[in-house]
Amino acid sequence: MKKRIEKYLPDAIAIISEVEIANDSGEVDSKFNGYFSSFGAAIVLSGLKPALAFYSNTKKAKERSKILKAVYKLVVERSEEQDIEAAELLNYYIAHENDKMLKYKILDAATALKLAVRTYKFI
Repeated sequence: MKKRIEKYLPDAIAIISEVEIANDSGEVDSKFNGYFSSFGAAIVLSGLKPALAFYSNTKKAKERSKILKAVYKLVVERSEEQDIEAAELLNYYIAHENDKMLKYKILDAATALKLAVRTYKFI
């Protein structure tokens, strides 16, 4: 698992800025550290699909949906899509549910992003 996460790390650091988790000064709001941590816990407690559905709800937490956008960009081979909807990762997971490795790719990408966000200065 360690090598799989390390594979995502360089791109994860760049994606943090691309999806506007980090501001122009290279700083990250400390709430994102909590969002990444609770995302992993939500997957363990309720399963991947319910966790993706919860984080896809942009009406309640628009900032939280940036987590899914970042994971989507990593999992879908550095997707160049700029206008990613929060539910895109959930839709992708449902469409590829037979892919046995997809759950692990999503978990690895989320872990890499959690580590990457900690390389930024928190505000």
